[in-house]
Amino acid sequence: MTLCIVLVFHVIIVDVLCNWYSKLYYAVRWNSALSAQFAVFSGVRQGSCLSPAISNVFMNVFIKQLKQLGVGCYISSLFLGCILYADDILLLSPSVIGLQTMLDKCSEIAKSLSLEFNAEKSHCIITGKKSASDVSLMNLCGNPVEWCESIKYLGVHLQRGSSIKFDMLRYDFGHLY
Repeated sequence: MTLCIVLVFHVIIVDVLCNWYSKLYYAVRWNSALSAQFAVFSGVRQGSCLSPAISNVFMNVFIKQLKQLGVGCYISSLFLGCILYADDILLLSPSVIGLQTMLDKCSEIAKSLSLEFNAEKSHCIITGKKSASDVSLMNLCGNPVEWCESIKYLGVHLQRGSSIKFDMLRYDFGHLY
């Protein structure tokens, strides 16, 4: 499925955005030196008021298709299997099979939208009755995703165990106002 199928945009708006984003050039400033300009062919324009909206359009595709799978965590009928903040995605599943199904769907969506996941920055953690069990590696876009003792999501450290644990000792309270 392509993004155009999911969203209905006026062709002129899409043409303007494609034209605008095809002309992105950046330079890097290091102290007083400025690099040569270079073209940027992926990502959204940094600092643009449109960047969050465009990013949300893509992320919404993930949410909708993951919800349609019928796996992942739910509270009553509310889907909580996919929690997103900017480009940070947290997948929640009550089973390893469900989690792998969700990872497979994310791989499929990413491929169809010409997006990439960095499996080296992706991690799995298990909580609950079977948290001490050995679990096979998960797979994201053909790359293994390791199981960890703890993960950091949006600055919060979560620990593997029989219940959800937050490691507050590792939290930097110096940034609270």
